Amino acid sequence: MLLNSKNPNSQSVFENPFVKTLSIAVLMGIFLVDMGLGLYEIFSTKSSPLPSALVLLIFAVMFIAGMVFYERHGLDTLSSLVGGALAGFGLCFVFVLFIGGVQFALGGGISTIGWDQVISAVAASMIVSIIMLKALSYKLQNQSY
Repeated sequence: MLLNSKNPNSQSVFENPFVKTLSIAVLMGIFLVDMGLGLYEIFSTKSSPLPSALVLLIFAVMFIAGMVFYERHGLDTLSSLVGGALAGFGLCFVFVLFIGGVQFALGGGISTIGWDQVISAVAASMIVSIIMLKALSYKLQNQSY
């Protein structure tokens, strides 16, 4: 298995369905656990890991991107504003949790929780993420447009 080959008949490692699924599961598992650690960090310190001005800027960018996305997909102005606000809030929240988790991990917080619990949480998150992805792909395949 090669990462990159000039032979057009050889298969890349990333074209292998097992490697694709495993890498997606690992990345999603780590991401979900990192968000959980970020939530733990925010509740334990009772403060945001980012300055308020930066959080507002992230929300504004996500709000505008969400609003334009929904307008381009045919929603009216009011619906696109509401959709943009929900998308902005959700994506901003996820970003703040992710940064909080990274700060918690880099600050040595994982050693206080214990590596066994973190690895177990990643494993459980990998299983849940694959179940969610398979259910979502099954649901999208059965949609008729």
